[in-house]
Amino acid sequence: MISQKDKKLLCQLAKFTCEQCKEIFELKDLEIHRIRRQWEGGTYQWRNCMVLCKFCHKLFHSKEYNFISG
Repeated sequence: MISQKDKKLLCQLAKFTCEQCKEIFELKDLEIHRIRRQWEGGTYQWRNCMVLCKFCHKLFHSKEYNFISG
């Protein structure tokens, strides 16, 4: 799990903007997504993270997103 301090820093770097839908959110509505998944060896190192809103984060983990993205 990512620390609150690191989450806040990543969100500040992203200007509190979801990297998928490009909308601006409050810190509490943003989540940190690991690009390389945990079961693939992905960690919360900054280069493996992206800032997403809760809705977009759910899409990344849904079958619908996998279907849409091909």
